[in-house]
Amino acid sequence: MKNLPNWLPNKNNIFWYLLFFLLFIFSLDFWGWNKSNPFVLGLPLWIYYFIIITLFTSVAFYIFSKYFWRIYE
Repeated sequence: MKNLPNWLPNKNNIFWYLLFFLLFIFSLDFWGWNKSNPFVLGLPLWIYYFIIITLFTSVAFYIFSKYFWRIYE
């Protein structure tokens, strides 16, 4: 069991697998297809949605790279 690659899920990194999987699923925006209304500041809501999801992904990747990758240095 100790010879398994470190990218396989274990109890230390399962949180990161689930977090990035959920961010991937939420980035698909399947509930907003074929909708172009309402507008906020002249832009459709999906643009703000993707700005927010991009910020969440950036913060998650920053925390992941700062703390999780140190384990394997």
